[in-house]
Amino acid sequence: MLGTSATLPPMAATSADQNPESNEAVAHRLKRTREAMKLTQAAWCRLVGIDAPQWNNYETGGRRITIDAALKVCKATGVGLNWIYRGMASDVPVNLATAIQAQERAARKRS
Repeated sequence: MLGTSATLPPMAATSADQNPESNEAVAHRLKRTREAMKLTQAAWCRLVGIDAPQWNNYETGGRRITIDAALKVCKATGVGLNWIYRGMASDVPVNLATAIQAQERAARKRS
């Protein structure tokens, strides 16, 4: 596990930067987590045991992820609830945090 939340860079500029607990910020982290594992939504849904339409709503911010669904993500990936709901990088396994960092750097370069 990471020791401090300063390890991951800030997300690409969005209104979610102001509130890491917003639906938009939570959805962004869910998508980044899946992408860091290099999984399609279909493969991800099989891994975590969540229906694809339901997951798509979580990942796009259409619905806030439920605690039960979030616990499935935690069990399958090793991330913690504090990462999902609050953006605390100390709740992300090091290998996954490194992949997320790379994604954020690439996103900043594109913008």
